[in-house]
Amino acid sequence: MKFETLEFVLAGLAGGGVGFISGVFGVGGGFLIVPVLNIVLGIEFQYAAGASVCQVLGPATTSLLSRRIRLDDFRLPLTISGGLLFGVFAGAQALESMLHVGKVVIFDKEVWLADLVGLAIYFVLLLSVGLFAIWEVHRTKLNRPLRRGWLTAWHIPPFASFPEFDSDRISIAVLAWFGVGVGFLSGLLGMSGGLVLLPGLIYLLGVKTHQSVISSLIIVWIISAQATAAHAWNGFVDLGLVMALLFGGTIGARLGTELSVKLRGPKLREGFGWLLLFTSAMIGFRLLWLLLP
Repeated sequence: MKFETLEFVLAGLAGGGVGFISGVFGVGGGFLIVPVLNIVLGIEFQYAAGASVCQVLGPATTSLLSRRIRLDDFRLPLTISGGLLFGVFAGAQALESMLHVGKVVIFDKEVWLADLVGLAIYFVLLLSVGLFAIWEVHRTKLNRPLRRGWLTAWHIPPFASFPEFDSDRISIAVLAWFGVGVGFLSGLLGMSGGLVLLPGLIYLLGVKTHQSVISSLIIVWIISAQATAAHAWNGFVDLGLVMALLFGGTIGARLGTELSVKLRGPKLREGFGWLLLFTSAMIGFRLLWLLLP
């Protein structure tokens, strides 16, 4: 697919905003860049997904270098990364299969199956996580915080201990399957996993908020490298588009990281929730346009 000069310029501006979000919330920002590239710039979903996961490497690297990362911080991400690898390639293969199907007819209108399924999953995911984040902050303000670490109650051997958890024994199998789920969504949607990593690490696994940001950044870097390889193998990565996104994203990530250290956990989660709801509304309008005759 050939891209015009204006598309590269707009992609660079979009990359700056995504990089800023990456630094503030500790996510890769793919949940925002893919809808922007697909809906606003009209770039096909598979190329938007491929460019998204590739460009995340820039801001994720910048954010990691700007933080004090200890050797122990890599234990949890590396344990999860085994499941990530399997999930990423399974998700990328699912996207490739939908592209082979091509267009489908819905309500007498032809639409690309990859665009329809990808945007529909994005819409449900963003809406659900956004509402959950805002609801959780509201409960915290009422001194009724939600219980954390739901998955750590599953005692499936083998076990290991991690400094991020209060529990002495954490199931490696649970961590691996968590990685499979995050990896599949990343390979299919090109979102680098950040969308579900933060709430997943905090509520499903029970990691502390600021510690989960560090773990999330490391996992985002790992999963972006894996997803880039998978999408490049299928020919979905355009280096020119990626460079435009990286140029803006690297600058934005540095600015976002400076703001992140000044914000408290509840502020980060509430702002993240409203951002997800705004993006889901944009995707919802796009889906209506695709489906309505």
